Parts: sequence; structure tokens; C-alpha cells
Amino acid sequence: MMFNPRTLGLVIAAVALASCAGGSDYGPTIGDLDEPVSFESIGTLDGFPTEVDPEVSFEIDSQQVIESFRELVAITAEGGGTGDELRRLADLELEASLDKQLDDDENTEAQDSADVLQAIAIYEGYLEKYPDRIDNDMILYQMSRAYALEGTPEKSLAALDRIAFEFPQSKYIDEVQFRRGEILFVDGDFTGAEEAYGMIVQFYPDSVFFEKALYKFGWAQFKQDRFGDALASFTRLLDINLENDKVQEIDFNPALTRGELELLEDVVRVVSLTFVYREEEVYISDHFARAGKRDYEPLLYRKLGEMYLSRNRLIDSSKLFLTYAGEYPNSPHTPYFHERAIQVYQQAGYADLVLEQKIAFVNRYDVGTEYWSLQNEQTRQKVTPILVTHLGDLATHYHAEARKTRKAADYEIAANWYRRNLKSFPDDPGASRVNFLLAESLFDARRYPQAVDEYEKTAYGYAQHDDSAEAGYAALTAFDAMFATTNASDIPALRRKRIQSAVRFTTTFPNDPRLSTVELQTANQFYAWKEYDQVKDSALRLINNQNVNRDTKKIAWTLLSDSQFSTSDYAGAEKSYVALLGFLPAQGKERQEVREQVAASIYKQGEAARDAGDHLLAASHFSRLGQVIPESPTRIVADYDAATAYVQLEDWPATIEALEVFRKRYPKDKRFTAGVTEKLALAYSNSGNQSFAAREMLALSNMPGSGERKRDLMWRAAELYEETGQQEQAVKVYKQYVKAYPTPLARSIELRYKISEHYRARNDRKNLNFWLNEIVRSDARGKAERNDRSRYLAAHASLELIGPLHRSYQKARLTVPLKKSLRQKKQLMEQSIDAYSKAMNYQVAEVTTEATFQIAEIYHDFAKSLMNSQRPKGLSEEELEEYDLLLEEQAFPFEEKAIDIHLANFKRIPQGTYDEPIRRSLRVLGELMPFRFAKMESTDAYVELQ
Repeated sequence: MMFNPRTLGLVIAAVALASCAGGSDYGPTIGDLDEPVSFESIGTLDGFPTEVDPEVSFEIDSQQVIESFRELVAITAEGGGTGDELRRLADLELEASLDKQLDDDENTEAQDSADVLQAIAIYEGYLEKYPDRIDNDMILYQMSRAYALEGTPEKSLAALDRIAFEFPQSKYIDEVQFRRGEILFVDGDFTGAEEAYGMIVQFYPDSVFFEKALYKFGWAQFKQDRFGDALASFTRLLDINLENDKVQEIDFNPALTRGELELLEDVVRVVSLTFVYREEEVYISDHFARAGKRDYEPLLYRKLGEMYLSRNRLIDSSKLFLTYAGEYPNSPHTPYFHERAIQVYQQAGYADLVLEQKIAFVNRYDVGTEYWSLQNEQTRQKVTPILVTHLGDLATHYHAEARKTRKAADYEIAANWYRRNLKSFPDDPGASRVNFLLAESLFDARRYPQAVDEYEKTAYGYAQHDDSAEAGYAALTAFDAMFATTNASDIPALRRKRIQSAVRFTTTFPNDPRLSTVELQTANQFYAWKEYDQVKDSALRLINNQNVNRDTKKIAWTLLSDSQFSTSDYAGAEKSYVALLGFLPAQGKERQEVREQVAASIYKQGEAARDAGDHLLAASHFSRLGQVIPESPTRIVADYDAATAYVQLEDWPATIEALEVFRKRYPKDKRFTAGVTEKLALAYSNSGNQSFAAREMLALSNMPGSGERKRDLMWRAAELYEETGQQEQAVKVYKQYVKAYPTPLARSIELRYKISEHYRARNDRKNLNFWLNEIVRSDARGKAERNDRSRYLAAHASLELIGPLHRSYQKARLTVPLKKSLRQKKQLMEQSIDAYSKAMNYQVAEVTTEATFQIAEIYHDFAKSLMNSQRPKGLSEEELEEYDLLLEEQAFPFEEKAIDIHLANFKRIPQGTYDEPIRRSLRVLGELMPFRFAKMESTDAYVELQ
């Protein structure tokens, strides 16, 4: 086997120390509050030291070595040995026994006992043989170990006693005394144990066993009910560990080993027991007031308080904790003890005391107090969560009480606690919850304006938390509650604030299940205010939210489309209305209404384009309205406006096409008849189709409208017919015109003239005469409207109208019986002269001269007719001559009259302005009266005539 003497020696020492106890417990464990802890159980005792050689590893058979030493001892039994062989053999036997114990093999137990007895026998033999050797303390030490292994502690103690008394300077004396104390303590000899431990405590402060001895020293005193001495010993031990940083103010160093921790916990436990067992009422503060203050007093207070609790001494525990708080008001540990007292009261069910101490705790340690100002940041951080808890508990407690009493003052108390919490710890992770509860308390107290402020702060003043959405919605509820108590004059402003809050809610919490309700309320309110941009924002949030149901989205589309329409976003409105149709039944009034809104949106786009001067785009929109919503009542207007847009573009082919289609599509609708006709007239005219233009103008002239415009249209229609060579159509229109518009005279008489000329050109004498008469009559009826032109036309017309009468006169022949024919011709003569005389009344120069000439000619003709009349049959030559003379006498006056009239006609005209009738008169004069005419040779007229 591999053998390491150093390692084996340490193992042997540990086993030997365990064997000294003989399998018994040295004392109390952590679970035994009345006994000290054994060092074996906490692993702090290293065991007996063993002299070892330098660390070497080599192969060796230990049993062979023992056999070798046994042979050596046998050889030197009669002399020649030094005794070392005996000691070495005993050590080997003892170590072999230890090895067998470590093997934990039942088959080796018998051999183990034999090995131990063999070792004891050798040690005893050695002492007997060498009683005075100076190193016999080592032999006694080993023999004590062997006795311990054998289970005879009294013999082990005896060996240790011999070392203590015979070898007081032994290098093992501190361990020897400690082992003596352990055995005596187990045997209940606490006085002897105290003495043994005391030797180390008094004389060996540097011993490795010192702290252990001091610990057991105090226990031995405690077992003798010398609590004061024990407390002093334990205090000394705690002082040492405080210096070594194993004990801290209120706890142990977390780096301690398990053994170290258990030891120190037991020290503190027994100190606590010391205070518990004292008959007089001695508190830790009293003790350390006398013994001097210690930094670890908080630790002792804590442990003693916990011990009271473990024994159900709740009042003592809480009292102790509060005592510390009273003794050390500014200690960083004071809040801890105060809190422990509160916890004990809670455990005991003392609600009043809990409430009282929570209030005291907050008032004493809160931010802004003297205590707070004296502490470092680490302490503040420790006390902060406790303060937050108590502030919250106090607020909720008083809030609950207020809900029972319904008193405003109680709600105010709760609200003040909430406010204090927020003031002290505004950045605490739970501040948002506190703020929410503050708002709740204000709402419960019916202080709605303040509640709104706090709800909104909770909802929007913190990073989002569990209460954010609830607070945002609660703010709206508080607003609603305010309406019942707000003056009517203030309601609009309040409603405005409420909507602003609702907008914050919907934009901040888009996934809240209540969003639909709030957003719809918001959108409807904005719509009522005609704040359409906000309506659109709200509606879009609803539309884009996947969590919103179909019915709500339908309403949202309705609001969005109506708002877009109201803000002149007609393109957007059209799209939205179309989207809305997807939410409506295939049939029904609502669908019809929305389709009509689609049409209205398209129409409005056309209007907007038209107003912007983009007539092509306008025409496009107007035209597509009928394609998208063919049944719309607006279609007829849109189609008409599309044509109008083409007119503005001067796109005459498109205009004509649109208007002709319009006319066919809406044959019974008379609202746009005039407009369509007028625009067609314009389009046809500008496109060169004057005939169609005239047709439309004529139709337009027959429609309702101002008389002047209708006259102008009819006049222009006739002109266009005339320009295009449609003379018959033009005359027809002229006839309609003069019939419909006899006034003003100037235009109507001209048209009559045109008509008469038309018939003149056609050689239609009947119609010509009719219209010549119309000219004369219209002038006669014109009265004040008569003018030079009308008189001129009337004069010429009347002059021309005399022609048939004149011709009738000329055709009349004087036949026998002369009396009868003469009467008829004379009557015709008089009628003709009368007609010419009337023509002369127009005072138109050329008509007057012509009429004068014709009158003279009538007289001349009558004279000639007399002279050329039929002679009665059967007259003799003489009778005939006499008859001729008689006719000449009858004709002469008429001839004279003719000459006089011609001369008057000649003299009426200024010299140099002779017209054709005058010239003819001169020629007639030349024929009738040469002698008279000869007398005129020197005149200008004669010269001009020549």
C-alpha cells in the first residue's frame, strides 16, 4: 500500500481524539440549547499532534514492520536495547489499531482490540522499565490515546493527569489540559473541567486550543449556574472573534466554515440563555452598560429575541426588540429591530399594536427625519423597502376604514398616507401602484378633479405597469362622475378635458379591451365638435387595431369617411365609403345611402378639380361617377358637369358626344334641357356645324328665359341658317321671331324686310305683298319706336304695294258706254293717288319723288286714256270731231295737273341731287309741254337734264 507518514499521523490524531470520548457526546449540539457543542461535531479540533518524518511516499507492508519490531523487542528483551524499539512497537500497534478502525471491517474488530491492548501493555512496560526518562510525557500521551481507544476514559484521564502534574512544562500541556477538561466535562465534573480549561485560558493565550478552551470554560461556569462568570467568558470569546472579523454587528461573517459558524452560533445561544436564566431582570443593555459597549450587541439582541420567540414569549421578544430601538435610536440596525417587533405583534395578532408601531416606524425613520439624515446610503437602502411596506399598509388600512365609515376625513387620512409614500419614494417600483390607490381614495371621497389628476399621473407618469390601463380608464370614469356636479357653463371645458384624457388612453393602451368603447366615445365627441382631424385619428386607430370587432370597425369607417368628406378629403372619403360597403348587407337603405356618399365623394373631387382649373380631371371624375354608382341621383348632375368641363376645355367633339348621350339618357328630365341645348349650340357652332348650332339656338329660344336672351337666340339661329344657305329655315325662324317679338320695332321690321326680300327673290308676289304689308303695319303700330329706318322701309313697302292698284288703274280701259268705264277708272285713279299720297307722308325723299311722279303720271295717263277712249259707234265725222273736242276739254285739266305735279316734284329737290323719278319727270315734262320746257333751258335742271 502507499504510505504517507504525515497524512497517517493526522488521521491517527483525529481518531485518537474521537476515541477519547469513548463514543460518547462531549456536550450539547446546536439543537440542544442547554449544552455546549462538542468540537468533534463542528470540526474545529485538529486532534493530537504527532511527530512525523518529512513527507515521503514509498511502498511498505505495515504488518511486516510490526513483526520486525516484535522480533527486535524479543531479541533485546535480555538487554542491549534502548527502549526506543519498545516505544516504536507500541506506536505501531496503536496505529495499526487505528487503521483497522478506519477500515470499518467487522472482521478486524477483535484484532483491533488486541492491537490496542498490546500497545497499552508495551507503553506500561516501557514506563516501568524507564520511569525517569524526560520524554515519558510522550509515552503517557500515547498511552492516554490507547486507553481512550480501549474505552477506559478514567485511565486515559489518569495518564493525562500524570502529564499535567509530572510534566507541567510538556509541549503538549495545552492539549493535555484541554483533553482533561473535555473528559471532566463529560463526566459532569464542571469544576474540574473549569480548572482544566482555565489553565489554557489563563496561561496559554496563543494555544490553538485557546478559543475552544475559553468556549468550554464559559460552559463549565454556566453549568455551575455562575451566569455572570459565564457571560464574561463568552463576551471575551466574542470580543476575540469580533477582532478576527468572524463576528459582525448583527450577524456572522458569511465566509465562516461550518464548524466556525456552529461554534459562534452556540456562543451567542448560550449568552442568550444566560440572560434568560438570570433570576433578576437583566437586559443586554444593562450588562453592557457595566461591561462596556460592544459592537455585536445587535447580534445578541437579535438572538435573544429569536430565543424568546422560539419559546413563544412574544411580548418579551417584541419588548426586547423595541428596547434596542430605544437604546440605540440612531443605529443602522434600529429599523430592523423595530420591524421585528412589528412582526411579532402581527404574529401574536395584536392589530392595534401593529398599527401603532407601523405609524411610529414611519414617523421615526421616514425620508426627511433626523434618523434618515444620519444614515449612509446602505442603511437607507435597507430601510426603504420596510418604509414602503408600512406606508402602503397604513394607507390601505385607513382606506379600508374610510370605505366603512364613508367619512371624508377618513379618506383624507388614507390619501395623506398615500401622498407621503409617494413623496418619500417617488421612484420606488411600487410607486405607480401607490399612486393608483391614492387616486382610488380620492375617487371614493368624491374628490373627482383630484382623482382625475392622480389617475392620469398613474397611467401616464410612469413606465407602463399593471395598473396603467386601469388608471387611464378610471380617469375617464372620474370625469364622467364630475359631470353631475359641474356647473352647466363649465361642462364644455370639462368635456374637452375628458376627451383629451380619452385620446391619451387610446393611444397609450391600444390593446386594452375597453379601447373600442373609449375610442368610439372620443370619435363621436370630436365629430360633434366638428374636429374632424381628431375624428380621423380615432377612427384609424380602431380600424387598424386587430382586436376591434367588426361592428365597431363599421362605425369607425363611418366616422372616418364622414370626417374625410367634411374636411374636403374627397378621395379619402371615397375609399373609406367603399370600405364601409364591405360591412353592410347587400341590400337595404343604409347601403343605398353609403353608395350615394361614394357618388357624392366622386362628385366633390370633380368640383375640386374644376375649381382648381383642372377641367380634364374634373371631367374624368364627373364621368366616372355614373360608372361607379350608376343608380345615383347625382349622376345626371355629374354627367352634365362633365360636359361643362369639356366646354371649358373647348373640346367640342367631347362636349357634343357627352351632351348628346346626356340628352338620350335623360329624355324626360327637363332640369338641364336649356343648359344642354345652350352648350350644344356653342359646341356645334365652334365645331363648324352651324346648322346644328342654329337648331339648338332655336330650341333654346323656345325655352323659359329672359325675353331679350330668347330674342337674341332666335335672331342668331336665323342668322346661322342664313349663313349656311338654309334660307327657308332662316325665313321660318324670322317669321317666328316677328310673331313672338314684335318689339323692338327696329329688329322686327328688319326681319319683315328680310322675309319680304326672300319672297321677292323667289318671285312669290303673294307672300311678298303680305310681308310688305307687315312692314307697313309694323311701322304704323310702332308709334314712338318709329325711326328713319322703319319709315324708310314702310315707305318703300307701301310704295311697292301701290303697284297692283296702279296697274289695275292702268289696265282699266275707257270704253262705251263711257260713263260706266270712266267711273270705274276714275275710282281706281283716286285710290291710286290716295295710296301714293300716303306713301309721300313717310317723308322719304326718294319715295316722295317716286310717288309724286306716279301721281303725275296717273293724271297724265287719265288724260291720255280720255283722249284714247273708245268712240261711240255711228258718229258722223262732224260728231266725232265735236266728240274729240269734248274729250280734249275733259282731258286738259288732267294734263295740266300732271304738268304741275311734275314741276312741283322737280322744284322740291335741291339742285344737283336729282334722283331717277325727277329725271323721269323732266323727260315727261319735255314730252307734255315743249313750250314750257323751252322756257326752262337756262335753268340748271334743264342743263342737268340735257
